[in-house]
Amino acid sequence: MRGDDYNLLCPRDGTPLSRPEGYNRSAFSDHGIFHCPTCSGMLLNAEAAANSMSEKKLTKMHKAFESDCEEVDIECPCCDAHMRVRSIVFTRVNGTDMEPIEIDGCPVCSTFWFDSGELQRIANPSELPFDESGREASALLLALEILILLPYKFV
Repeated sequence: MRGDDYNLLCPRDGTPLSRPEGYNRSAFSDHGIFHCPTCSGMLLNAEAAANSMSEKKLTKMHKAFESDCEEVDIECPCCDAHMRVRSIVFTRVNGTDMEPIEIDGCPVCSTFWFDSGELQRIANPSELPFDESGREASALLLALEILILLPYKFV
């Protein structure tokens, strides 16, 4: 990650990113998770967040963004490279596939951006998001941790 983690900006709207409340209880507590208080998007830096549970999956996901996907007009908050987008289908614990979600990924530094609507569909699709962005980020952090542990395929 570049420079001071607290100078990271949202790739969607340029708002300074912050850590979700309770991030130190997270499996990704080592500088890997940030959220946007404006759009409620979530930043996951795979290199900084890697742990024994997720390292192989995050590495595999990163490799999928190195080629065969479309470049998008947002810059990575961690290294300023143009991010790319891929559709990914995660498989639930019961073996059924979720609806595809589009994830933006950096082909250079293993960073992923999850727009809040993408994580909300996974966390609790029938519920409205929390009004407070901090509470929403904490709820989505749990969804993200679960998501990274599930099997997935690129579509």
